[in-house]
Amino acid sequence: MSVSTDALSSAGAVGHDADVRTTADVISDRVATRLIEAIEHDDAMRSERGAPGRPLAGDERRQQLLVGAWIGDEIAVINEERLLRDERPLATGLEQQVRARVVADLTGAGPLEPFLVDPGVEEIDVNGPDSTWVTYTDGRKVDVGALWASAAELTAFQKRMALRMTGTGEGRLDTSSPMLTLQTRDGARIVMVLGGSGEHGVSTHPRLAIRRFVVRRVGLAGLAELGLFPHRLVEQLRALVRCGFTILVSGPPGAGKTTLLTELLGEVSPLERIITVEKNLLELRLEDDPRHPDAPALFTRHANSEGEGEITTRQLVELTRRLNPDRVVVGELVEDEALDMLDVASMCKRGSLATIHAHTADIVLQRLAYYVSKSNTSLPEFAVWSLIAQTVDFVVHIDLVRNAVEDRAAVRRVTSIIEVGGIGEAGGVSSTEAWAIDHADELVQIAPLSQRHLNRLRLAGYSSRLFAVERSPR
Repeated sequence: MSVSTDALSSAGAVGHDADVRTTADVISDRVATRLIEAIEHDDAMRSERGAPGRPLAGDERRQQLLVGAWIGDEIAVINEERLLRDERPLATGLEQQVRARVVADLTGAGPLEPFLVDPGVEEIDVNGPDSTWVTYTDGRKVDVGALWASAAELTAFQKRMALRMTGTGEGRLDTSSPMLTLQTRDGARIVMVLGGSGEHGVSTHPRLAIRRFVVRRVGLAGLAELGLFPHRLVEQLRALVRCGFTILVSGPPGAGKTTLLTELLGEVSPLERIITVEKNLLELRLEDDPRHPDAPALFTRHANSEGEGEITTRQLVELTRRLNPDRVVVGELVEDEALDMLDVASMCKRGSLATIHAHTADIVLQRLAYYVSKSNTSLPEFAVWSLIAQTVDFVVHIDLVRNAVEDRAAVRRVTSIIEVGGIGEAGGVSSTEAWAIDHADELVQIAPLSQRHLNRLRLAGYSSRLFAVERSPR
């Protein structure tokens, strides 16, 4: 595989950024193609002959070695062509810059790499080659400016990353599939959108959105230190989880629902078997958490290009019944997952936990009912409400609290906890806001728990004094 002279003719003076970028981009394209071809060839050989050893698609070290060797091959070709044109070979400094950029493009995240290795960065939003916004855990939001010279360069970067991260190409970013969601090894979610005048995409510019889960394994006490809720709530939340109640964590996008869910699960006994079911991406990653030695993870799968092989949440939930779970956790309730979660929670030994999108706590149960009805339109209304009332015990709502007057960065806070008390008098769900924000803007318990829940807590060894009402709301 060689790099043509024409492809490099636009390179400027040795050592200039344009020369580095032009040379590196050509080499990146060539090496990325070689890597994908090697992965596909390795997969084909394994299918035919059952070759032993680790597949190339999952062997990062082998990939790095191959990429390093191929970069050397391509640089040698470039130097040979330069000599034929009576030009000097690439200077040592330029060659090192080219190598570094190619390696970053193919085994890292290119110009985004400095932000992805920064532990303080939570979100990266690429709006085009000229504008990239970086959001930090302390609420700061900074436009770091142009990271690519053109939309074409950004699109090429997107496609290289898609090829490298999807291995054999089951997930594509092209005209027929202009949107792609990926996950990095450390759990970050990457969403790519094809766009721009030169592409038949779905946006005016090529775009990326990266969400990192930067708060990991700090425990409920650690979240209290971060200001998510008062310290006195730690023991109360711990008791609700260990007692085996079914809990929904609600909130708007970016509020920290998955983080809170992960730390609530951190209170589950290591003797319990937790099976997680998630859509496409593994965000909970309990298998990587030493607090959970027995936590198998399952995730859905899209159909292939022939329309076959799709695995749905419903199929996985049905599978969990035969995997001896103590708890089944359905990561996010969006549509038909809601009915599946309620169904599996009602048969689990220790209940379930899940997240659900909602901007206010008082609409969570209505949204859940809507999702359940949508997933099974033959269910009568009373059956929907009955299933929710008999399954869900508590809703913990996180809000993004913002001082709108001074336009400060939003702060994550638990602002409400609702107790679900069973079937109401009119046949719906009886619920009470047990914890709310008081006149001093503090989260306090404002209503006693139902006798039904207090009895379960007492049988589990907890005193009812732990859940004594603190004060009245304003």
